[in-house]
Amino acid sequence: MKKTTSLYLVVIGLLSLMLTVSSAWPQSGRRLHYSTLFNPETMGAVSGEVVRVEHAFAGNGADYCVHALLKTPQGQVTAILGPKGYMAKQGFSVAPKDRVTVTGSSISIMGKPYILVMEVSGDRSMKLREASGRPAWAVGQDWHVRSTSRK
Repeated sequence: MKKTTSLYLVVIGLLSLMLTVSSAWPQSGRRLHYSTLFNPETMGAVSGEVVRVEHAFAGNGADYCVHALLKTPQGQVTAILGPKGYMAKQGFSVAPKDRVTVTGSSISIMGKPYILVMEVSGDRSMKLREASGRPAWAVGQDWHVRSTSRK
């Protein structure tokens, strides 16, 4: 009986946390995209083997962002590619065991290394961002934020 009660309390706690975070996030009226972290001064190329492909919730909630965990001679790094739907429309995908080279801006999020990918190449190549960091899938001039307020 105690296990069941504890389980219910954990589930209720997690649901409460999720509701709190999801309701507080959009109150600012603007959502930042990963692309705002793009820094041309940290450009470089990394080659490695795809260990795992993850789909993270994108900033606008409309699509999932494809992340590829790469095993490189320097260690593991997560490559932030682009929206799953955009990549699918271009006929491009990555999978575990693929050998790829990613070129982009090296960043750190919560102490972990990431690379905002400008171009990925392997068997095929795909350009994902311009040299400024502007995503290939961006629309309009105000591409680095998305308004969530209704006017």
